[in-house]
Amino acid sequence: MNKDHFCEVVSKSMLNGDTALIEFRCPEIAQNAVPGQFVNVASSNFLRRPFGVASVDKDTGTFKVGIKIIGEGTEELASMEEGDGTWVLGPLGNGFDINGEKFILAGGGTGVFPVNFLYEKLSSEGKKVKVVQGFRDKSQIIMNDPSYILTTDAGDAGLKGNCCDGLNTLSDDDIKDAVVLCVGPMPMMRAVASWADSKGLKCSVSLEQRMACGIGICLVCTCKIKAEEEGIPFEHKRCCKDGPVFDSKEVIW
Repeated sequence: MNKDHFCEVVSKSMLNGDTALIEFRCPEIAQNAVPGQFVNVASSNFLRRPFGVASVDKDTGTFKVGIKIIGEGTEELASMEEGDGTWVLGPLGNGFDINGEKFILAGGGTGVFPVNFLYEKLSSEGKKVKVVQGFRDKSQIIMNDPSYILTTDAGDAGLKGNCCDGLNTLSDDDIKDAVVLCVGPMPMMRAVASWADSKGLKCSVSLEQRMACGIGICLVCTCKIKAEEEGIPFEHKRCCKDGPVFDSKEVIW
């Protein structure tokens, strides 16, 4: 479903001083997107910007993305209001494998948006889900639910520490036979992957790379993945086309 759609903004809310949650109307994307996929959103700047799908509503034909302002392109997109519109390519990439029955979700930074979509989908199917969120401080807390384990580096909200400190509060029953799905900054995902490995748990991560085309042509978003062929230390995979979701054991951190 790699199609370009002109999408109208249905609603927009600011989650904090620099992050917007924007809801677009596009029945095709809402119907076909799965957790872990992303969309490439056009602005008047040169390149489109990739955003993980944060939520979908198939009944209303809408989907949401979270936009953190870090430059002119994201500032322009975050300033859109109800009734505005832009071109959106998607859904793109490969989503998470969610065929299991028990999951631990770990999210940090803008990774909490795709984690929200994961939680939305898994909980609607009645699966067992534990969510751990990590933020720098309370000013950065977004997409939080009281049922989540919340951590902050500053210790001014939730548990003082990082995502792994939150994961360490899980019970043996929470951990047993669970699958770990993680989205966030690279150091956080590396640490979560190591934690999962120490518990003997399968872990998948969603890699965030700079992208241009979003469909595997430009090769801007290549990442290093362990090679299957003996004697070759690694191979380059396209984050947009071969990922963004990878088995954490395959990633060369």
